[in-house]
Amino acid sequence: MQRYSVLTAAFVLSSLFFTQACLAEESAAFVARNAALQQRAADAALEQIVAKKTQPDNATPAKSAQDS
Repeated sequence: MQRYSVLTAAFVLSSLFFTQACLAEESAAFVARNAALQQRAADAALEQIVAKKTQPDNATPAKSAQDS
């Protein structure tokens, strides 16, 4: 499920970038709003990746401690 979230975030980021590149006549406020949304999506995707990577690391020492 998280894999689909990351892929969706990447699709949203690429779509927003393409839209901004194609519609250069947009107002500054609209472009700033889209940039903020793009940054939030990138931050959310990064947080999901970090959480996914740290989750198995936390589980591994617990298993080895129980095996001892």
